Amino acid sequence: MATNVTSDSVTLPVIAAPEFERAGGTPNGVPVVTIDGSTHWRQWWVDLFLYRGALQSLMWRNVRSRYKQAVLGIAWAVIQPTMQVVVFTVLFGRLASVPSGGVPYPLFALAGLLPWNLFAKIINDGAVSLVANQHIITKLFFPRIYLVLAVGASALLDTLVTLIALVALMLWYGVAPGLGVLFAIPALIGMLVLSYGLAALLAAINARWRDVQHTLPFLMQVALFATPVLYQTSYLPSRWRFLLALNPATGFIEIFRGSMLGMGLPETRIIGISIAMSSAAIIAGVWYFTRSEATIVDVV
Repeated sequence: MATNVTSDSVTLPVIAAPEFERAGGTPNGVPVVTIDGSTHWRQWWVDLFLYRGALQSLMWRNVRSRYKQAVLGIAWAVIQPTMQVVVFTVLFGRLASVPSGGVPYPLFALAGLLPWNLFAKIINDGAVSLVANQHIITKLFFPRIYLVLAVGASALLDTLVTLIALVALMLWYGVAPGLGVLFAIPALIGMLVLSYGLAALLAAINARWRDVQHTLPFLMQVALFATPVLYQTSYLPSRWRFLLALNPATGFIEIFRGSMLGMGLPETRIIGISIAMSSAAIIAGVWYFTRSEATIVDVV
């Protein structure tokens, strides 16, 4: 038996004892709600399945609150990257004359900003998700990782809208992607998984030390220019490309932009290093989050 508990417009399912083999009930048949503090990996996966309704509710709340009382609504998903493209085109495309691989610079910039904005939004919102929802996690039980995953709902919606704008701009400039476009979706998936891994790590750290939420906005601004969003890795001298590849977002952004605009894929070495660094970040993020999950309520 499962009942629902509603808190701050979020409907979270509470799993009653009959759904747990180890749980019993009272003599009069009233179900007993059992919260298991086990940190075993198997139980963690079981909880993710049993409380999946909580994730759906949290994601819907994230999308709804994103555009609540906004006059332009979903149009902001187009306005924000458009303003970014205009500013960066003037600064980098016109004044600095940064090469764009033979494609118009506005198109080049938008193709790089699309995966970056997905990455940045999940990182920024996911890092503070536990602290921002402490009034929920101190009252209700559900997998805390769902708070991190839920922030990706509005980010994915914005990415979809921006992708439509990117395709429209490609048609405007007459740029065809070619067969390499098949690599665009895996690149976005890789960026999404990387974002969640880092967001989970930062969320667990920020729950204990709030310095993260104060330094992260500045670090993300620096990271924008330390990632090949507004330029290609080939723009830098060869001795610096290795360091750039250590940024786990480098490979995914280069793959997405190259496949969408028919510019070809980056060097195999860059792809390999980025995938390895991404895998390490994801494993570290999930491991540290699950390790800290049992005590998050006490420190948040």
